[in-house]
Amino acid sequence: MKEMRGNIFNVQKYSVHDGKGIRTIVFFKGCPLRCEWCSNPESQNIYPEIMFTDTSCCQCGSCYRVCETGAIRTDSVKWLKNKCTLCKKCVEVCPTEARTVAGTYMTVDEVREQVMQDSVFYRTSGGGVTFSGGEPLMQSEFAAELARSLKKDYVRLAIETTGYAPWERAEKVFLLMDEILYDIKHMNSEIHKQLTGVGNEIILANARKAAGLGKNFIVRVPVIGGKNSDRESIYRIGVFAEKIGAKEVHLLPYHRFGESKYKKIGREYTCEAYTPDDGEMQRLKASVEESGIQCRIGG
Repeated sequence: MKEMRGNIFNVQKYSVHDGKGIRTIVFFKGCPLRCEWCSNPESQNIYPEIMFTDTSCCQCGSCYRVCETGAIRTDSVKWLKNKCTLCKKCVEVCPTEARTVAGTYMTVDEVREQVMQDSVFYRTSGGGVTFSGGEPLMQSEFAAELARSLKKDYVRLAIETTGYAPWERAEKVFLLMDEILYDIKHMNSEIHKQLTGVGNEIILANARKAAGLGKNFIVRVPVIGGKNSDRESIYRIGVFAEKIGAKEVHLLPYHRFGESKYKKIGREYTCEAYTPDDGEMQRLKASVEESGIQCRIGG
């Protein structure tokens, strides 16, 4: 039988976000949403992609000489994605690492070997491993198999998820988690679709079920200035979170840290939003707490 592999685009060690204690974050590639503000655009497509940093390119021509499809131009730094077959030869010969690959197919054992290198930090800090992305539920079979493997060594697990998946896929992964960090962007489905490309019916239905699994269920809200940052929108999320039995709500202020990645994958960053200041975030926090649930700023 062929060994199961998952497409992972980063394994980030020594993180103090996205769960309790010191953590390793495993980033799964592939996401069914297309959020305007996505800070990991390289996570959206399920397949590996070439990323090109033009400021690191020394114009040596090595990539052009090994490219057999004409995807790389000699007269500029342009890269024609539609001609690229992902042979990765250009990545292998690049002397400055201007070309890199986002997404590597890894076995459970390969991922496990990396994350268990920091197991001592998990034990001493109460931390563990967080599945993030992208959307881990797009690779639910691999996520569940990896979770079962890590559970054998009593590693505490968390998942950062949009919840946008058939419940039968989501449930088998959620049941293996200790903590579920569940993103809710908006309670209005039409506005949610405008912001992310999909409605929120599946997300809200799965949130109700997931909150009842007995896990540490936390609702996380990316606060996007001018998009969902009005008091009423945030308050309604708080009401929903309290009603389904979430432990608390985390408000995450919008940032543009991932903007440079769009150019690297040949896309334009189009999100027109602002970052709410401390005063606005505190007012929104108070609005959530009016619904009767604990709230904090940051994850």
